[in-house]
Amino acid sequence: MISLDDFRERMKEEADKTQKIRSVQVTGKGLEDALTQASLELGLPLRVLEYEILDRGRRGILGLGGQPCRIVAYEAITGPRSEAENDVLEELQLAGNDDDDASLAKDANGRFSVRLSPDGVWAKVFPPMGDGDAVVSADLEQRLIQRGITDYDTSILSVLIQQADQMWVKVGDFQYNPANDALISLDVAEEGMKAFIRVQEPGPGGGDLTVDDIRGFLANNSIVYGIMEDALAEYENFPVYDTPFLVAEGHEPVHGEDAKVIYNFETEPDKIHIQEREDGSVDFKELNKYQNVVKGQPLARKVAPQPGKDGRTVFGRYIPAKDGADLQIGLGKNVTITDNGSTVIANESGHVMLKNGKITVDTVLVIPGNVDARSGNVNVLGSVVIKGNVEDGFSVTAQGKIEVAGFVGKANLDAGGDIVVSRGINGGEGDEFGRIIAGKTIWSSFIQNAQAEAGEFVIVSAGIVNSMVTAQKKVLCKGKRAKIVGGHVRATEEVNAVTFGSPGGSETLIEVGFDPGVKEELRQLTEQRDALEEQRDTVDLNLQGIKRQVKIQRRRLSAEKEKLFNELRLKHNELVKAIKALNDEINKKKEYLESLLTQGKVSASKKVMAGVTLRIRDAEYAVKDSYDSAVTFILEDDYIRTVKYQDIEEDLSRR
Repeated sequence: MISLDDFRERMKEEADKTQKIRSVQVTGKGLEDALTQASLELGLPLRVLEYEILDRGRRGILGLGGQPCRIVAYEAITGPRSEAENDVLEELQLAGNDDDDASLAKDANGRFSVRLSPDGVWAKVFPPMGDGDAVVSADLEQRLIQRGITDYDTSILSVLIQQADQMWVKVGDFQYNPANDALISLDVAEEGMKAFIRVQEPGPGGGDLTVDDIRGFLANNSIVYGIMEDALAEYENFPVYDTPFLVAEGHEPVHGEDAKVIYNFETEPDKIHIQEREDGSVDFKELNKYQNVVKGQPLARKVAPQPGKDGRTVFGRYIPAKDGADLQIGLGKNVTITDNGSTVIANESGHVMLKNGKITVDTVLVIPGNVDARSGNVNVLGSVVIKGNVEDGFSVTAQGKIEVAGFVGKANLDAGGDIVVSRGINGGEGDEFGRIIAGKTIWSSFIQNAQAEAGEFVIVSAGIVNSMVTAQKKVLCKGKRAKIVGGHVRATEEVNAVTFGSPGGSETLIEVGFDPGVKEELRQLTEQRDALEEQRDTVDLNLQGIKRQVKIQRRRLSAEKEKLFNELRLKHNELVKAIKALNDEINKKKEYLESLLTQGKVSASKKVMAGVTLRIRDAEYAVKDSYDSAVTFILEDDYIRTVKYQDIEEDLSRR
């Protein structure tokens, strides 16, 4: 037997001779003994050794027929060795105090373990952690006495407790009785997924179980997978009796995840996204229920199914796992799939939705009822068909066409194409609402108290009342009551109605023969220029005042006045430059208006009331006496004259 003192002395003597040895083949009664011999040969502590088992050996029966354990041991490759690692003695003193171990518990008392085996009594001591208490000799001796051990070396116990290096050291002998060895049984639970051992405490003179004993027992019982080596070592150090102890655990199969679709849009059509204003208040009209997409925009992405990972029981039997199921992305109108079936993109601009499980881009949004608090404001890239009304305070915006089956109240409509309102428009008072803007034609039964602007025609069947109406081509009112009363109506080519004005003499202004949009721009430019000229005149007056002061006082300006003079002169130059730029733009607009070939005409199929004002290009005519029959007004020799009534030439059926 090699005592601790012999072991330490021998290691110290051989350290210098074995520095270059990095591996050795050794034998021992068991793995523990073989590792101790390897530590001696290599001059290294156990904790820096790695090993390969060549032959586990066997214990034999009653000391007969046993075979030694044979291993190859070598130094673990952990980078350059420190001075502490070169000093084997110092390594032994530090054994069990690694940072990794210390991190397990900040404060813990030292522990010890006693093991009885056929070759003697062995003990192991664990150091305390943090501020924990160290093991005392009396406790260890009491444990030995409890196990019936009286023949032990107290000096070895003292050194063992002092070093507390977590190494098994023989401390005495006893009368071994193999008939009283600890008895072990096996319990496999959860359909082979967990293996437990249950151990009966050894009797007097009986031996304890080692890791090798438990491992061999498991192998003899076909437990080959998921063996928990840490649990075996823990059991060897601190056995528990008559209690199931988990020593092996399989793993359940992990089924692969099914393919899934990640949508880039809200798939719940009724989900509301209330918008918050800059001041923190909430705009309950902006519900954002309709999701716009542009052509070529990615709408969804499929995540491929994942393969499963097979499980395994403690007997080594494989449990097959299921691979994830694939799926096909549902495709509706105006979408296509790319990237080998993984990405859906929009073929057209419009609003996207998940309809009956299919991704669909509709170029026409159909609202079955009113545009009101339930729908919120509507803003789409395609067209909109509204089966009901557009209520007061709401707006509808579309890049395509807007069609309203009901009426439009004090609301705003803005379309890139036509606007069709079956039951008319009544914009009410104020400037915030009542704006109707169409890129093409506005069709309505009537327009009242509204601002309407069309890129082509404005066509009404009942009339226009107290409204500001502008058409890049024509304003046409055709119907029994198709009148224009009050307001301001402008068109490039023609304004035609049954009646103009009213008996009460409502102020009605009709303008034709020019581009209304350009004329409005010209008006705004002129207002800007006039405002700048007023500023320039004020600056010039101040400059002249300073000059007069210099002339009267006949002395130089003070520093403050000179600074002011320079600032005013700089401002004057800036204003002159800005006014010149505006004048250039104004002249271009005027030249464009003068270049228009159209002369424009105003036609009434029944009557023109007194009080109506007509403007054709630059000529103006105020009607003082009513015309009670059909008449057409044209421009001739810079004067507005009447000619035979010219009827509407266009087909007024809705396109």
